[in-house]
Amino acid sequence: MKVFLGQRAWLVQRASALTLLLLVALGAALLLLGPALNHERWHALATSAHGAVIIVLFFAALSLHGWVGARDIVLDYVPSTAARLSVLSIVAAILFAVVIRVALTMAAHLSPVS
Repeated sequence: MKVFLGQRAWLVQRASALTLLLLVALGAALLLLGPALNHERWHALATSAHGAVIIVLFFAALSLHGWVGARDIVLDYVPSTAARLSVLSIVAAILFAVVIRVALTMAAHLSPVS
């Protein structure tokens, strides 16, 4: 089955939206069903392996979702091909840098396994 370019973008945006919804629900369940929220609890959750993976996946899905939306806006409203390429390159670089930065930050702050 051949997927058309617009349909592929639509599918990516819907899949990323569902991933975001799932991760927000999972994060909310972890926070609401556990002990009382305080700084130590937030820190323990964010520096655990599971919490770090959830956070990195969330930002990756958020960036992918944002990429499809930004791409559609640029393709609709920027008439020049050179300007489109420039704007899309900048957006892609920023989104990629955000995901890499989040992944590196989470990796640097993981609690040691005991």
